[in-house]
Amino acid sequence: MRRWIGGIAVGGLLWGMWVLLWRGAGWPILVVGGLFPTVALGAVKAGILPMDFPLAAWVRLDLWLVLGITVFALIVAAVARTGWAILTGGVRSGIIAIPVRVRSEMGQLLLLWTITVTPGTIALLVEGDVAYVHCLHQPSGPCLPGTTFVQSLLLRLWG
Repeated sequence: MRRWIGGIAVGGLLWGMWVLLWRGAGWPILVVGGLFPTVALGAVKAGILPMDFPLAAWVRLDLWLVLGITVFALIVAAVARTGWAILTGGVRSGIIAIPVRVRSEMGQLLLLWTITVTPGTIALLVEGDVAYVHCLHQPSGPCLPGTTFVQSLLLRLWG
């Protein structure tokens, strides 16, 4: 049952992103977008896609709200920092290695998403407990702003 709930949740999220991407809810968009949950459920049933997500992670709305606000704040700060760098020409790019404390696959996926969705950073690779990130504005230490807090939230959600 847990696997089905995970498949439905992930498929529904993909369907929602599809509708947002097309910026409309016409019947062709809804029908084609319905393929995402169908394929996700089929892959879960066939055992191709393991969806052993903790059910408690889906009901912790307080942590999801804090994560959403944090990601929004990180995006706003990164947009301002990137805009300023473009205007002044002060770009110091590079690749850094960030320690990853999140162990679950979904937690790592969400961590990489928060890094990549933030302007000026792209998550390149995760190997073991290290994530490699290309930064437009290379920080002085081995940590991006906000990633420690995001990882602590994801640890509480996914482990």
